[in-house]
Amino acid sequence: MLFVFIYTFLCNRNHPKRKEEMEQQIPFSYVIISPENATEKEGCMISTIDKCGFFFCQKGEVEVALNDKSYLISKGSVCIYMTGSLLRIQRISKDIKGIMLEVDLNYIIPIVNKIVNSENLLYLRENPCFSITEYQYNYLEQLIKALQQRMDIKAHDIPLQRQHLISELIKSWGQTLCYELLNVYFTNQPLKPLSQDKKDKIFQNFVITLFRYYQQERDVTFYASKQYLSSRYFSAVIKEKSGSTALQWIVQMVITEAKQLLENSDLTIKEIATKLNFPTQSFFGKYFKQYVGVSPKEYRNKQIRQLPF
Repeated sequence: MLFVFIYTFLCNRNHPKRKEEMEQQIPFSYVIISPENATEKEGCMISTIDKCGFFFCQKGEVEVALNDKSYLISKGSVCIYMTGSLLRIQRISKDIKGIMLEVDLNYIIPIVNKIVNSENLLYLRENPCFSITEYQYNYLEQLIKALQQRMDIKAHDIPLQRQHLISELIKSWGQTLCYELLNVYFTNQPLKPLSQDKKDKIFQNFVITLFRYYQQERDVTFYASKQYLSSRYFSAVIKEKSGSTALQWIVQMVITEAKQLLENSDLTIKEIATKLNFPTQSFFGKYFKQYVGVSPKEYRNKQIRQLPF
């Protein structure tokens, strides 16, 4: 699974403002991965805070660590990553070739919630990589290429009245690709039939709320109150549906972004503490060390030296 920040191809050099407006309308983007633009990513951590995505491998292989589990991805494999995951690229073959697509969280959540219950969603999170048949490979490749072609149309100077129409066409095609990808996944790894109950909705609403507020709120009571539930009942439901407590979900989101900011940004530790809404740098340091085992400074220094952690 090779996941990097995706760079959009929706360029209009003669109309930079129009380009920016069109890009903002598209909830996903893609990039073709080749040895020329992938080798430099070895050893990097990839931000997954507000994105979901997948890598479609066409040639070569890549080894990644996702939430401390290692995966080797080769031709005919697809890997889906969920938001809030801790993702590192460990090794990339010299002949790597693949297509990556990254999706905004607000776009994908309604799609997934229509067809996937809590148990299946968690299973996908724990089993992100899978092999596909030759027929599935060819079919997905055709869909992805068709989406690429539609997105590349946006690179041309088009009348303003057509911009919204083409954007909606691209969104619709992207939705089709998402459904087909999930269809292939659950065809190859069949799970129990979809059965959503009230508790599923509570868990799904919690996840959505958590993604929106984790930088500001770390109190379970806040998330329970968003659904007009007692903290005790709310916590019991989250534990029942996910196997983890609400607090564990909150901590995972906060620590995941903290690690990514320490590795992939030039922000000072004080600035990171402010970004994550900690009252002081000292409070952030104690919180981080409580769950990681080392201070933010020690963590950053170890990553800079590229020592195993």
